[in-house]
Amino acid sequence: MSILAAKSTPSSGRLRVALVGEYPISEDAIQEGGVQSVTFALAHALARQSDIECHVVAAMNEATTGYRQVGDLHIHYVRRLKLPRLVTLHFHEVPALTSVIRSIDPDVVHGEGQDMHSLAALRAGFPTIITPHGVFFIESRLLKRHRWDIVGSLKMSMINAMERKVFHNARDMIIISKYLTNVYGSMLEARAHFIENPIDPSFFKIRRAPEPGRLLFVGTVVPRKRVHDLVAALANVLGSSDSGDSAQSAWRKALQLRIAGPLTDPGSVDLVRKAVELAGLQQRVHFLGPVTQAELLDEYARAQLLLLASREETAPQVIAQAMACGLPTVASAVGGVPFLVNEGATGLLFPFSDTKACSEAIVLLMKDDELRQSMEICTTRLGQERFHPDSVAKQSVSVYREVLRRAKSNPA
Repeated sequence: MSILAAKSTPSSGRLRVALVGEYPISEDAIQEGGVQSVTFALAHALARQSDIECHVVAAMNEATTGYRQVGDLHIHYVRRLKLPRLVTLHFHEVPALTSVIRSIDPDVVHGEGQDMHSLAALRAGFPTIITPHGVFFIESRLLKRHRWDIVGSLKMSMINAMERKVFHNARDMIIISKYLTNVYGSMLEARAHFIENPIDPSFFKIRRAPEPGRLLFVGTVVPRKRVHDLVAALANVLGSSDSGDSAQSAWRKALQLRIAGPLTDPGSVDLVRKAVELAGLQQRVHFLGPVTQAELLDEYARAQLLLLASREETAPQVIAQAMACGLPTVASAVGGVPFLVNEGATGLLFPFSDTKACSEAIVLLMKDDELRQSMEICTTRLGQERFHPDSVAKQSVSVYREVLRRAKSNPA
């Protein structure tokens, strides 16, 4: 089917939705970052709805085609220029995305994130819903590495301005965590609809086969994720005393940290590697880099714990993915993480940057098989209830129809 044919296909009474956000260029590629995985899971769930015609519109660096179709899902790509996105978004990506959205002529547009995708969604001129991901005005502070970092300061200002513009123009927002209503405060002027992020169905189908001592981190290695803190916690675990119990000795001997995700920030990767070398953990810390979806699912299946030591998080997809398959989490109690991890029931929390507390939580769960197994059961049940994509899609469609009804009854 040609792209023109796809665009001109009539809705036949179905609701035509343009879902605008990052989307992988290959269906089996790891969804790099939370927004990609959200767009991926929600798009396929919407396409499964008999009353929805779903079009994804995404600006991606490595896009080699302008259009492809996967089942009933239509995917439209804009290729990003090989220049800093904060430089090109206003004169290339946003206009190009806007043009594609208008050519689709959707009934409603759903923008994912506070970046170029949502700017284009709002500019296109259709009834629009925005889902913010992350808290840019907090996360962007990490771009300024020191007081005299002019480039970092400029990037921070541009990102914050983009976020403010999205929030100022949005009339309806899907809020993925109750944490966001607190942190955004008066900045959140839009009507708020609370719906948690969806998780790809494949995570609910994982057949768990945990291996002793196997710890997993999933995500891009960037300053905000503080992966070097996990290395320090691992060193603490190995340096702590052992009671002599053979079962405990077995997991200690096998203890390893597996880092699955892109290694795109050289400074952060170097910091983690230095921490590994300093602690002498070269044989216990494994940098997997970007992995395929099949490889990622296998990592979740074989891990005993998911680890996260971030400085700031809103609603990290990795925790929801872990809950979908019954994998307990040890995470820093920052941002929206406490709204995801039920302390003592689905995982354990520790104060940010407290590597000693992190190591103590790891030891507690690795030593107590009964506690860890009870967490696995509870985690699986709650994950199914909260994050299954079909449930999230139905809730999202209800918001789409509400927004559309309001737009029709109050035309601009």
